[in-house]
Amino acid sequence: MNDSDKVLGVYSHSTKYEYRTGENESQYRNGTFWFVCEQDDDTFEVRPLDGRHIPGRVRKTISRAEFLKDYTPELQYYQDKQLPFLESLQEKVRMGRRFFSFEHLDSQEQAFCEAVLESPEKVDEDGGLKQVYADQQRYTQLRMILDKLLNVDADFREEQRHKFNEFGINLRKGEQFNDAIRYYSKALEVNEDDENLHFNIARAYYGVGKNEQCRKHLNRALQLHPEMREAKGFLRALDREESGDSRPHNRRRSSLDSKPIKLDV
Repeated sequence: MNDSDKVLGVYSHSTKYEYRTGENESQYRNGTFWFVCEQDDDTFEVRPLDGRHIPGRVRKTISRAEFLKDYTPELQYYQDKQLPFLESLQEKVRMGRRFFSFEHLDSQEQAFCEAVLESPEKVDEDGGLKQVYADQQRYTQLRMILDKLLNVDADFREEQRHKFNEFGINLRKGEQFNDAIRYYSKALEVNEDDENLHFNIARAYYGVGKNEQCRKHLNRALQLHPEMREAKGFLRALDREESGDSRPHNRRRSSLDSKPIKLDV
């Protein structure tokens, strides 16, 4: 199984994903939820969640391009579900390694642990997993995964914000503006007070001709950082374009399409 630092969390899969403007909330239509891990070769392993919200055994490896196009992060999935088995499992883990025992987990807790921690090259077909979970390294891995899935790990959320911004930049460069908007929106769910993200999503909205949304995010960027030169210039150019006082230009290659802003590390 992938190490805990490779776990990205739950993503929804749908070709009809919508983000509700003005709300820190998203929704999918006719989609499914998947447990996602990033692999070393720039691919992603995805597994569907079953009716108990536990990753299934069926694994699929997809390319980076397919992942960015059809999968959307659901940061609040396990928090919103408020699953009793996950909350009780976290409580048991927080008691510390000394008091944690796989034998004391109920069936649903065990099923979840087997799903996120199983290692095909180590696990016997007879299901002899007790020695695996007795190991300190596996206990630590479980604790880290739970912290990620339940949004307890602040460093992981910050890492995700940077990752979503990078995904958005790559998608926008490929003129996949709507997909870029999805990822920028998710980054803003982590930190709505980031002027650079507002500037970047404004450029994506401009790319699909949604000038009102573009202007909204530029204004928000300036509210957060009044001296942001790029946002000021973008707004001036947008004003000239909308007033008809601008030379003909290609929307995708105009002066408004300046270099993307990356987040400070």
